Amino acid sequence: MRGRFVEFLLLVLARLPRQVSQFLGRLVGYVSYLFRTRAYQVTVANLLLCFPELSAADRQKLVNKSLQSTGQTLMETPAAWLAGNPVLEKWIAGTVSSELLDEAIDAGKGTIVLLPHLGNWELFNAYFATRGKMTALYQPPRKPHQQKIMQRVRSRFGNELVATNVKGVARLYRVLENGGVVTILPDQVPASGLYVPFFGNAALTDQLISRLVLKTGARVVAACVVRLDGGQFDIRFSLVDEGIYSTDLEQSVRAINTTVENCVKEYPAQYQWEYKRFKVRPSGEKRIYRFGKPDVFH
Repeated sequence: MRGRFVEFLLLVLARLPRQVSQFLGRLVGYVSYLFRTRAYQVTVANLLLCFPELSAADRQKLVNKSLQSTGQTLMETPAAWLAGNPVLEKWIAGTVSSELLDEAIDAGKGTIVLLPHLGNWELFNAYFATRGKMTALYQPPRKPHQQKIMQRVRSRFGNELVATNVKGVARLYRVLENGGVVTILPDQVPASGLYVPFFGNAALTDQLISRLVLKTGARVVAACVVRLDGGQFDIRFSLVDEGIYSTDLEQSVRAINTTVENCVKEYPAQYQWEYKRFKVRPSGEKRIYRFGKPDVFH
């Protein structure tokens, strides 16, 4: 029953005009900012770490814009999952530097698309369906009914969705070895990995992308789904830090974070700063998301 209700709610929200969804999303974000919610506190903490040079006034402006952007992503996502291609095609204004993706695919060695949590990354699924088929890695939600919903709606464009487990990772290797396209969100906190800098702070970062590149010889491009002033989106591709192709695993993982940083610096207000990117820190470092509680160290 719970799963059916969630699906019904998603269907209702998916039918809203884009402008209405985005207005509601900005409202959700502003309320979060106004009432100093947990999302607000996490955003402030992350920006203090990543942009310490900002004045208090500029930081608050960025916090407000970021929360409103994330609110829009939240309200747009039901349509990104459930609306038909004719609807979503009107959401996408165009592409920038798509030749980078073409060149990577034409090389025939497999292609990895790095898709940071910026803008509305969920739309990349609908965009790529117009080009072919991709395989995307995702982290399953904890509740079974949510997992079923996510698999069903995210795979409806014909793209393949694999979970972050042994079976899913093995599938990624096979896709790349056959010259296919794999899309990975590179800025999630993994169960294990290496501590490498992200905006000058040690961030636990997954080694999977680097291992995939090393074993398969796949080419890598970065992609961002950027929300424009008018509410439509551009799919913008960019070069990755060449260190990703290093045989030195740590250097390769460092380059992944550098690539994400470069994307974020272009559109800092559209990055998902309320994500607890630094919830796992090196031994001896202070936990940063314990608002109003006594200090605890890792």
